[in-house]
Amino acid sequence: MTSKRRAALFVLLIALFPFGFYGISMYWPETLPAKGVTVPIPLGASDAQSIASLARSGVLQHPRLFHLAWALAGHPPIQAGLYEFQGRINQAQVLHRLIAGQSTPLNLLIVPGWRLQHIYQEIHDKAPYLGQQNLPQGETAARRLTQQGVGAQGSAEGWLFPDSYRYVPGTSALSVLRRAYVRMQRELQSLWAGRAPGLPLADPYQALILASIVQKEGAPPAEQAHIAAVFLNRLRQGMPLQSDPTVIYALGERYTGLLTSQEMHVESPYNTYLHTGLPPTPIAMPGLSSLMAVLHPADSADLYFIAQGDTYHYSKNYKRHLEQIQRYLQHAGGAGL
Repeated sequence: MTSKRRAALFVLLIALFPFGFYGISMYWPETLPAKGVTVPIPLGASDAQSIASLARSGVLQHPRLFHLAWALAGHPPIQAGLYEFQGRINQAQVLHRLIAGQSTPLNLLIVPGWRLQHIYQEIHDKAPYLGQQNLPQGETAARRLTQQGVGAQGSAEGWLFPDSYRYVPGTSALSVLRRAYVRMQRELQSLWAGRAPGLPLADPYQALILASIVQKEGAPPAEQAHIAAVFLNRLRQGMPLQSDPTVIYALGERYTGLLTSQEMHVESPYNTYLHTGLPPTPIAMPGLSSLMAVLHPADSADLYFIAQGDTYHYSKNYKRHLEQIQRYLQHAGGAGL
């Protein structure tokens, strides 16, 4: 080989070296720690900030080359999300996952029957990537949330539709709660528009309140329409609802798990043993089945019920109700209205 050819080959190798280094760096897999690496890319983070976070975590061994690859790809947006990397992975695979948004799903769960305080606890304990800035705290949180677009009638209690709500790191908790509120508004208005005729309810909010009581009675969905009928019949006749969950709500932190005779007489507008009609606000977040039960109740004239486990017995008069108590609850224990 002539000296000219050797020189030309050397120049070619020098010219190709950056491309080779680029290819090896982008496609040679790196072994991550056994426990893996988790990197949150928060909503609103710039692409440079996202790449810097990946580099600090040890996922990117050559962040400058990664930035070059991202630029050569046309500067596609890096999707916010929680990214978990394990085993062996190359930088090209990392880039693909970030562009495609292949992140670990994050969801805020709202369970039927939860109160606002339970949702707050869920956010605190199980949603560390939700932003909690501007989320009102304390005893007045339910009222102050309405001033931030979550809830109505002066309270957020009852207004958050139970479901699982997807989010990415950096999403504000308030925005997720607003989604749950809008969902409840939509479901409630739709059900109210198609409600059964002759219900003793003045507006959708009263339906929401009663649905929260039906929800907290803890009956299986198959029994909720009948229980709703009992409460609606009591409202028609001006009878107190006499629902234990309303007393428990009135007691708040003072409730120890078993209602005493003294606690049953706690003075509160939520005590439906002492006051007729509905309490001033919902006492929990009702699910879809309890909302449907209230707006499409069973065809029944019953005024009382007792529960024996998941079995319910109904009565149209107090005499029959006492007989039911003697028959089903005297020795077995249970709950009744």
